[in-house]
Amino acid sequence: MKAKKRVSHGIVALMIGSVVLLPSCGLIDWVKEKFNGDSKAPVAQESMDVAGASVNDGSAVLATIEGAPLITKNMLEVEKKKLIEANPQMEAMLALMDESQLNRNLVDGMASREIIRKYVKDKNIQESDKYKKDLQMALDQVRDLLNTRFFMEDFQAGVTEDEVAEFYKENRDSIPNLMLSRGGVESVGIPFASDDAAKAFMDKVRAAKNNIAVAAKVANLGDKIKDFNLVNAESLGMEPELRDKIVAIKKTPSLQTFKVGKETWVVAAKRIEEPTYRDLDSVKAEIKQLLEKDKTMKVVEQEVARLKGEYDVKLVEEEFAAPVDNARAVQAAVEAQVKEQAVAQADEKAAKAQQKTAVA
Repeated sequence: MKAKKRVSHGIVALMIGSVVLLPSCGLIDWVKEKFNGDSKAPVAQESMDVAGASVNDGSAVLATIEGAPLITKNMLEVEKKKLIEANPQMEAMLALMDESQLNRNLVDGMASREIIRKYVKDKNIQESDKYKKDLQMALDQVRDLLNTRFFMEDFQAGVTEDEVAEFYKENRDSIPNLMLSRGGVESVGIPFASDDAAKAFMDKVRAAKNNIAVAAKVANLGDKIKDFNLVNAESLGMEPELRDKIVAIKKTPSLQTFKVGKETWVVAAKRIEEPTYRDLDSVKAEIKQLLEKDKTMKVVEQEVARLKGEYDVKLVEEEFAAPVDNARAVQAAVEAQVKEQAVAQADEKAAKAQQKTAVA
């Protein structure tokens, strides 16, 4: 039984250590504390607590620091649960490890994290302007990520079975993940410099019961045969025009000539192999997830556009005008100003003339 649980401890230890040290394991909980709790909580207590467990939880102590408890068994179990929840793909790998080895690696990673926290606190690094700036930037990014996630959850779109089936039918030829084989026309060919030479060779192929390889050997053209294998619309390494002509063949076996550039090809099409695909049931979940994400994004875009109107959000478009547009805008403004001044002067002259008339 133990043999089955043996995996590369070095690799797993490295992975676990890296994951535990990454902010994702504790950042969200810490952010919640900062956003919702007392931001002046003692750093020492904050660094030695794990959500749901603490150094004073009464469980067995697994690591100490300067003689004081650092990590307890309950803290380890909470950390283990968080690790698997945040990295589901690791669950199968962790199940293969010896549990005591797994626990040690996790505790070692947690201890490394606490050492870094203590070092930063002892050196008062968290009070530096750069630290505060980077911290605020990280908090802003986390807040925006959470805002976006929860906003999208409010407009999560559903997808029907019919929509999944329709997408599968319309896209199975264009999405590689849905296709097992593109199929194609299994064929071989020989190029000739003239139509006459090609027709003469075709006669030899027919005489050989349409066996192009035998006819080529008799005509000492064996080294000129090109085995195209299965030719389809995605085939590479051949003239696109020749490829398209072969793909267009509908009946096999058949013998045909194709003029391509300065050459005339004699092509023997052996058989047509239809494309094969992954069955719908095996990809249904993936397609549904893809469509839900796409549909949700469209709903979100529509909602954001609606909210722009509701919140009266307007862009000052002239600030984004191209230089040419800016020049035109300036010219138009000058012309408008000149016109406005002319009108004002005309009004002023008319007023003075009216005053003189009144005096007279």
